[in-house]
Amino acid sequence: MRMFDAIGLGWDVGGWQGQSQAIAAVGWRRGEPLQWLGISTAFRLSSRSTPTLTHLLMPALRSEERLSWVLSAPAVTLGVDAPLAFPRALCALLQGKETAPPLIPEREIDNPYAYRECERWLHQHYGKKPLSASFDRLGNNATLAMALLRSWNIPIVPVQPYREGMVAIETYPALAKPNGRRGQATSALHALLPEAVMAGSDPYDAALCALMALQHAAGGGCDALPSLVFAPPEMPKEEGWIYHFASR
Repeated sequence: MRMFDAIGLGWDVGGWQGQSQAIAAVGWRRGEPLQWLGISTAFRLSSRSTPTLTHLLMPALRSEERLSWVLSAPAVTLGVDAPLAFPRALCALLQGKETAPPLIPEREIDNPYAYRECERWLHQHYGKKPLSASFDRLGNNATLAMALLRSWNIPIVPVQPYREGMVAIETYPALAKPNGRRGQATSALHALLPEAVMAGSDPYDAALCALMALQHAAGGGCDALPSLVFAPPEMPKEEGWIYHFASR
């Protein structure tokens, strides 16, 4: 089989004990339609052994052959629906480096211990207020994703230097849904998804993350997909960035 030019993986993170992990994989060759390699149903990572990348991917790929396609592809990006960094102020506080007296912000989104600059940017430009990794239960998903990516030696872009092989990006599928988190994606994106995937489900969100990851892996060259919005230069790199599709 001819190798894919790029592969996008999407992971809707379900937390440490959660039973709603979901993974999706989509391949792309220049000039050809997208090819879905698999979308899992919701599942739980086993607590009997240390999870490996294979454990995460196999519920979607279901065969060693497809796994080899993914691992041998020249460009693979894993799109993760979970925060992949914490606010700088929170990290400084935990390390004993935060000395400025805390102010009480009028809005929670402006609390530097709750939200990153990239999350405030999303709120300013789209009116979306993500859950906080430190103030809400989202820390469950965030710590699982960050811990496993580190153990698998998968760099998180743009926090860590970009290199060849698989990289991970933080994605936000809710921005692709005009009618809210449990709604359907835009008609153009929804048409690219397999009919069997139900809107609002964890596998549906994983598939949207996979499409965003694919465009990243393709270097923006996949004409079937909208372009990705990259971080403005003033964004602090250590807080990461939330990749999402630009409005067409």
